[in-house]
Amino acid sequence: MTRFVRAASAADAEAAAGLHAELHAHFEVRRPADIMRRTRQLTHNDYSDWRPAPLLIVEDETPVGFASYELSRPSKWSAGDLRIAEFLITESARGTGAGAALLAAVHEVASAAGVAVSEPNQADPDVFTTVERYIGSHVIDFAYERTRAGHWSSLRAEAEEKGWPAPRLNDLWHTELHDDPEPGHLYAEGEVPFILLPDGRVVTARFRTIHVEEYLGHGPENRWTLALSGRELRTIGGLEIDHSWSRAENRPALVVAMDDGRLMVNYSYYAGNHFGSDSGTIDYLIDLAEGTASQRAHVTFEQD
Repeated sequence: MTRFVRAASAADAEAAAGLHAELHAHFEVRRPADIMRRTRQLTHNDYSDWRPAPLLIVEDETPVGFASYELSRPSKWSAGDLRIAEFLITESARGTGAGAALLAAVHEVASAAGVAVSEPNQADPDVFTTVERYIGSHVIDFAYERTRAGHWSSLRAEAEEKGWPAPRLNDLWHTELHDDPEPGHLYAEGEVPFILLPDGRVVTARFRTIHVEEYLGHGPENRWTLALSGRELRTIGGLEIDHSWSRAENRPALVVAMDDGRLMVNYSYYAGNHFGSDSGTIDYLIDLAEGTASQRAHVTFEQD
């Protein structure tokens, strides 16, 4: 048996996709878009000095493991380092010393660059030679994702218990490829219970997380509408809702009747951008007779 370590090339795309799929399966994540993105990156040799091509450990021409990493070279501002992003030895080669051999090759790359290999940030240092499977928290933050999943699970249970409309989430972020999204590209969409009415009905907040390009910065942003009994309320003016609602972190409050016949509830609001942040509260106003929704903001801007 011949075993050696080399940099991956376009010819390894299919094998690399299989190794990534095995690693994801171990950590119980489903991210086909991530695997597709890595495969395309390898096929197009789309790498840089900062993010080099992964290292493969090969037995008799068959890849049995890989390590992807980020390399920060020494400068006058930093000593630099090599941070392992992903590491896997496939099941058939686990426990044979393959992990130690691959890790040694990673250390050789770091030494040649004049830097050290960083400690793993969510595992014991020997994870590469014992468990031989690793994903850094800068690649997938499992603690955050477990918390987020817990919020949605809790909200679904509470909605069922109290008879609220069932919350829903269609998360396309990691299932559909969006390397170069156009404005309006959809990342996710969903609906959460938002306002409790005196008659027991619930106004829901619907969100669409889309790609925007504007002077405040490019990236995903939520667009909101309100609905009652499945029918969208007509929005008068703009409608802004704190991002935490799209993470299922909040619960609906009971409205207060106003003198003009409208119903009102007040929630906290925060949003940041490149220049500073908006924070405060927003009154959400529902006119059942007209079938409309509007807002009244009490928000201040603080410059960074």
